[in-house]
Amino acid sequence: MVFMSVSCTGSRQLAVVSRDGTDVDVSIPPFEETPVHVAAEEEAPAEKQDGPAIMNAVRDTETGEMVAVDVINASRVVARFRNVAERAGRVTIEFDVTVPSGLVASRWQLRIFPEVAIGEDSLQLDPILVTGSRYRALQMRGYERYREFVSSIIRDSSVFVMLRPLEIFIERNYPRIYAMKNDTSFVSDPDASDLFGVTQREVLRHYTRYGLARRNRRREERSDEMLERLTGGLEGWIRLDTVITSGAEVCYRYSQTLESRPGLKKIPVTLSGGIYEDGRLLYSLPGKSRVDFYVSSLSSLADLSPHYRSVVVERDVYDYTNAVLDFERGSAVLDTLAGTNAPELARIRGSMEAMLGMSGYEADSVVVTASCSLEGSYRYNSSLASRRAETVMSLLSESSCKGAGSILKTASVPENWKLFIAMVSADPHVSDESRGRILSLPYAQDPDIAEAELRSLPEYRYFREKVYPRLRTVRLDFYLHRKDMARDTVYTSELDSAYMAGVEALVALDYPAAVEKLGGYRDYNSALAYLSSGYDTKALEVLDELGDLQPCGLYLKAVALSRLGREDEASEIFDKCIEMDPSMLHRGRLDPEIQMFTLKYE
Repeated sequence: MVFMSVSCTGSRQLAVVSRDGTDVDVSIPPFEETPVHVAAEEEAPAEKQDGPAIMNAVRDTETGEMVAVDVINASRVVARFRNVAERAGRVTIEFDVTVPSGLVASRWQLRIFPEVAIGEDSLQLDPILVTGSRYRALQMRGYERYREFVSSIIRDSSVFVMLRPLEIFIERNYPRIYAMKNDTSFVSDPDASDLFGVTQREVLRHYTRYGLARRNRRREERSDEMLERLTGGLEGWIRLDTVITSGAEVCYRYSQTLESRPGLKKIPVTLSGGIYEDGRLLYSLPGKSRVDFYVSSLSSLADLSPHYRSVVVERDVYDYTNAVLDFERGSAVLDTLAGTNAPELARIRGSMEAMLGMSGYEADSVVVTASCSLEGSYRYNSSLASRRAETVMSLLSESSCKGAGSILKTASVPENWKLFIAMVSADPHVSDESRGRILSLPYAQDPDIAEAELRSLPEYRYFREKVYPRLRTVRLDFYLHRKDMARDTVYTSELDSAYMAGVEALVALDYPAAVEKLGGYRDYNSALAYLSSGYDTKALEVLDELGDLQPCGLYLKAVALSRLGREDEASEIFDKCIEMDPSMLHRGRLDPEIQMFTLKYE
């Protein structure tokens, strides 16, 4: 009889909830933890009639006259939107979830799923559960039954083997093997196969309880299903699961920190969910209540105007390229098909064509310089280097570079001692003693004596085979000038791509990259990057260096001072900002560091 009474009561309550469309309310909490303000909400005036309007009246205790009074109903004022600040790429939102008493019953569990929209994506936050005491009691009994179910799952695989019949089988048919029962010696599977006449696997298969193993496996597979069926609850992370012993209104303060993203202006919050009994859905929440958080980011104050850097443009332009060609030993003859000669010649031809084909530039000369190794006399190498330069120039003149012959010139370096010194200075194959002797050689005054000294070093063979071939190089020096440019030097400006990349990082909320790219400029955007990253002292230093500031600069300075606890100075700077640009007052109401200073303008 008691159960029927409770069940009927729950049915009547559910009918009322369904009829009225009762919903959970989501609202913005007040700024201060004070009792909710009460606002006057007058009753609707009666429609005009022919006779006098009848109003409530009371007798005045002093005059005895009847005085008309209006009835005022109190209503709770709730906010549906709030401005929140993005800081360091994160936004923290707070909202109240209020559950009316009509949605709370002993046998019910109310499941609430807050959901936020971030741009085009939706994110479901951790659910809130309001559980009736009777529902929780049944749920706890379900958990106990689930624990019994889990404990019935066999974890020891040896249970599936009929050990005693197996032991009897071995004792009767293989007494020698049975005698090894208490022997700890290891017997491999092939040896056991010879002893048994069958493999261990075959014997175990014969004495395995496959029915029991299948039943146990089905229990393991149904574990999640049984948890849901027996407990009728949610698994995983739950923000709040409170047990209500009596029907009463419940209010929960929900706080969540979210990752922001570029262009995020608004974060709407909605609720969904329903009433459950024994794990069954009885009623779905309408989900009509909603709050909006408007996001303010300091990055929106970034100066997006193009930033230019000064560039010095020279009239004369110079470039060069090197090639290693394998001439015949002691000769200026070059086999164009031998070794790497063909690809090297093709490469320097391509470089020459590219340089001479540049629009806006005119070639003055191309100097072909050949050099020899240190082997041989300096006088002979001087002649040989000149002839090798002539050979390469002839090959380039005959190539596809038409008209290049008139600007081609030759030069020579008989023995490339500078390159040799640079190579052996960092070569690990050369001992410190030999390196010291090489550096003291008089190659500038008498290269032949210096080369003779090299022959006495233990690394001389290594020099001849590995180092000398790399000294036989051909170098092309390109001398050009800009067309239609009379002066030797012109100062101009071009878009600073590195700076603009820093601004893009700032707008994209990538503050570490913005600080890295903009920090060295020490300007307004660099101060904003520092401030957005939390480097308030550095931001203030940059702003102080800038001297006279525009309204946005003053605003950033007020934010930095406020964060550093210098509120009087911050208020004074903010007043100057408002004096120069009154529209910044609205911006001040969006940022928590400045909100306190806007109250005097109300």
